[in-house]
This record gives sequence, C-alpha cells and structure tokens, in this order.
Amino acid sequence: GTCYYENKKKKKKEKYGSAGTQRITLPRYLSGVVQDNPELRDMESLLLSVQMACKTISNLVHRAGINHLSSPITTSLSPQDQYDIRLNSMKKLDQLSTTVLQHALHFTGKLQMVTPAKSQRQRDKKVPKNKKKEDDQPDSHQPGVLIAKAYEGRYVACFDPLDGSGNADAAICTGTVFGIFETDEDDEKKKDNDDKNDDDDMKTREELVQAVLQPGKNLRAAGYCLYSSATILVLSLGDGKTHGFTLDPQINEFVLTHWNMRIPSRGNVYSCNEANSEGWSDKGWKEYLKKIKRGQGETGEKYALRYVGSMVGDIHRTLMYGGIFGYPSDTDQHPNGNLQLLYKCAPMGYIVSQAGGLCTNGEQNLLDIRPSRVHERSPVFMGSPEDMKEMMEYVKHTNYVDEEEEEK
Repeated sequence: GTCYYENKKKKKKEKYGSAGTQRITLPRYLSGVVQDNPELRDMESLLLSVQMACKTISNLVHRAGINHLSSPITTSLSPQDQYDIRLNSMKKLDQLSTTVLQHALHFTGKLQMVTPAKSQRQRDKKVPKNKKKEDDQPDSHQPGVLIAKAYEGRYVACFDPLDGSGNADAAICTGTVFGIFETDEDDEKKKDNDDKNDDDDMKTREELVQAVLQPGKNLRAAGYCLYSSATILVLSLGDGKTHGFTLDPQINEFVLTHWNMRIPSRGNVYSCNEANSEGWSDKGWKEYLKKIKRGQGETGEKYALRYVGSMVGDIHRTLMYGGIFGYPSDTDQHPNGNLQLLYKCAPMGYIVSQAGGLCTNGEQNLLDIRPSRVHERSPVFMGSPEDMKEMMEYVKHTNYVDEEEEEK
C-alpha cells in the first residue's frame, strides 16, 4: 500500500510512547496522532468506537459457553444434528457481534450504517444441496459486511464483525476485521438537502455500498482485533507502521505492546487448507509446497504446516513469526477463491504490506484490485517478502509490479 503520510514523517516514537517504557493506551496514542494531524479527528472517533465494540465482542466470545451462546455437542447426536447445533452457535455469535458493532458506531452520533442484503435465493435458503453456493455471498450463518459512513466526514468503513466464528465453540481464536477508505469529494456534494424519503434512503444505501468498492491501496487505515488467549488489536494508519495493542483486563483498555511490528523477511511455516488440494488448478502452488515441505526450497529447511481456519488467527501468526499464508482457488468448491476481497483480504493484506510483507491474488498485487461487488471473493497469498518472492517463482504473476523495484 502507499504511504498516507508521505510528507509527514517527522513524528517521533517518544511522543506516542513505546511498549517498553510506559503504558500507552490506544486513546492516548490516537490523541497524539491527531495532535500532529488534525484532519484525522473523524478517524479517531471512528477508531475509538471500533475499540469499544471489540472490548464487548471479546467478552462475548470468551463467555460464549457460560452465557449459552455456544452449545455442547455430544456423540449421541447424528452428524446433521451436531452440524445444526454448531451452525446455530455461529449464528448467535455473528449476530450479536454485528449488533454490538452497530451500537458502538451509533453511539458516536456521527455515523450512518448499512448491511448489504444477501440475494433473495440466499435469504430463502433455496440453494439445493448438490448446487454450489453463490460465489459472491457470505456463508449462511454470516450477517456479512457492515458499512459505516461519517455524516459530516469523508471516511467510510467496512467491517467483518466476527471472522472465524465457527471456531468459537472450540475456544479457538476469532477476530474482527475493518478497513477505512475516503470517499470522493463529488460524493459529498450530493447531500444538498435533509428531506428524505424511501427512495432517498435506498439511494443513500447504494451510494454507501459504492463508496467502499475501492482497491485496497486506497485504504487510509485498516486493522483487526484477535480474540484468543489475549485480545490484541492490530492497526495501521498507512504511515508504513503497524502497531499492536493488547487489552489489559485490569483497566479494560488496549495498551500498546507491539510498536512498529515488522514481519520477518522469511519464516519456516506455511498456512493453507490442504483439504482443498485436489481441486487446486495451479500446479505451481502445489510444486512450491512440495519443495518447502521436503526442505528443497531456497533455505533448505523443511517448512511446517500451521492452519487454524480463522484468517485473523493465521495472518496474526504469520505476521509475528513469518512464513506464508495462501488460499488459492479450487475447481471443486471455490473457483474464484473463498475469502471476500473487500472486507477480509484487502484489510489483512494492507496490514501485512504496511508491516513489510507482500500480498497477491496469484496474478497481481492484491491491493491493486477493485472489487465490483461487496461480497466478491478472491484467491489470496500473503506473508514474508522472501517467502512470497520464492512462491512467485512457481506461481507466475503476469501482472505483478514490485513497487520497491519500480521506485528504484
């Protein structure tokens, strides 16, 4: 992604504090950013709402079993009954997380929101079992993306309220993902009167949806909140830095614990769903994995597989320890990839890119792609720069442009 503060690199680490010297809360950090960049005040308000929602969602996730949001599955039940119970648990958590996020954003009094509707066929659940689900729809238990726009500002944000909700019953990590764009000046000029009717509301909803259909390189901020053994909010404001804030349960505040996170140049772990490997059409990806598993890659070291099934969890581990994450398309279930481009791939790719990593869709830079639909899916690869470059020797990226090489 491109640097948002190209002409504002005079900030000093001491001004915002550091993880090793004193306890810097997220509100204090954002206050320091706004002091140098007053134009980001609306973004500060938006991010403070996000952190408030993440605190509540964290509590919901960690207390899901106690509050009967998740249900125990016993072996005496049939496989279908077990699946129905698990699906019901996912629905409860997803819907509650979406409601919490909506309330937190409404609390500011500065935001309007929409949730793009699913198709009629998806809502009515009339998709035959033997027919593939619509490629541009979220799974049946997911409410989908939430879009928020400042009434008097130019920021528009998209949220995935709870990624990996299917892991919650097993106490495995889940997460919230968000990305923030700016709208065009022309869009602001359309608001000339306050008289609204149903047609105006419908038009406003459509305008909000169109406002977020931007390539990831246009993001002004992005982040995720990981709900695991600790609750960690990772955030980048597009200044080439990525910071991590850990929720301190004693004071109920996010505290700066990971200053200027940088992904290792190379790791020794790959992360992908190898259950889909029979459907992978790209022979280069298969060959690459075969090489690194055998220790025949550039490092000569055997790579280990680590795959949680929650994108936030897998990317956070990759960001911390290095390696590569991949979810390619497969001819059987996901011909266009399985992860949504707008509210999963682009924000996570932006974070990885700001931390020094690379991200692609298997052909070109992931952040260059403009989604045409809110729920559009995409293949995705991201991780350590050296691992990604090695992978690209096998998976030919015909449209990939290395921005660093181009600048030279």
